[in-house]
Amino acid sequence: MTNRLKIFFAFFLAVFFLQAHSLSAKDNDSIYFFRSEKVYEPLEAGILEARIGFQKYTNTDYLKLDIGASLDVVAVKSGNKIFSAGADFFTFSNLRTESNFKFPVDAIDYFFGINLNFKSNISKDRRVSARFRLSHISSHLQDGHVYERTDTIFTPFVFSKEFFDLSAIYEYDIARNFLLRAQGGINFIFHSIPDEISPLSGQIGFEARYFLSDMLSFYISNEVTISEVTDATNANENLETGISLGRKNSRGITVFFNYYEGQDFRGQYYGSYLNTKGIGMKLEF
Repeated sequence: MTNRLKIFFAFFLAVFFLQAHSLSAKDNDSIYFFRSEKVYEPLEAGILEARIGFQKYTNTDYLKLDIGASLDVVAVKSGNKIFSAGADFFTFSNLRTESNFKFPVDAIDYFFGINLNFKSNISKDRRVSARFRLSHISSHLQDGHVYERTDTIFTPFVFSKEFFDLSAIYEYDIARNFLLRAQGGINFIFHSIPDEISPLSGQIGFEARYFLSDMLSFYISNEVTISEVTDATNANENLETGISLGRKNSRGITVFFNYYEGQDFRGQYYGSYLNTKGIGMKLEF
């Protein structure tokens, strides 16, 4: 970890705990540790988000494996506002499917960082939340990569980046069982290897969820990221729709269909075009 990143981490934590101390001195305020309900809930279609699950691509012989979590370590409630600080630790892997139930790991991306979150109730049926993340991500070949049409072994290289991103979500309960969410965000990379990646990118997203019952819901979620790699600018789309079993803001299980088209978001293949369709399952935590 670079000295610059260490300074950012220290400053980040100092600002939060100073804010928490000032808020906790007021009446009717509460401090929570390891709060199970996250203050900031990203869209289901968010790319760089912690997940526990897998996705089998239907148009290739690969599958995606997600392992990790994002947790709120400490939260402060003040009136109708909640502030929290947490951590992200997760990986997403590109696995090949081979005979005899073998899944060699083609490449794996490691993500870790800290986050500062905010949520406020605007009215009975409207809420706004925001998140600031300071993060590091690096990508590595594991069991070797093979080109699709030849037996040439892909040469690994160093890929890493440190960045911060700021995103916000507006939520509106159209009805008791129908929720709409809109997202906007910006990402700034302050250090990367290689340095051909544009430092600035933006995200917009939309999500609709309909609750068939207290335990069963259906959703459709879409995120579009505008980014530039090796002088090529693309609108990268990630569309996901699925059915979730579990109560609102609680643990559960989701079965989903995912469609992605755009620049490859995996570090070892950066600058390449990626188009995938897949069916998967994930645990909501």
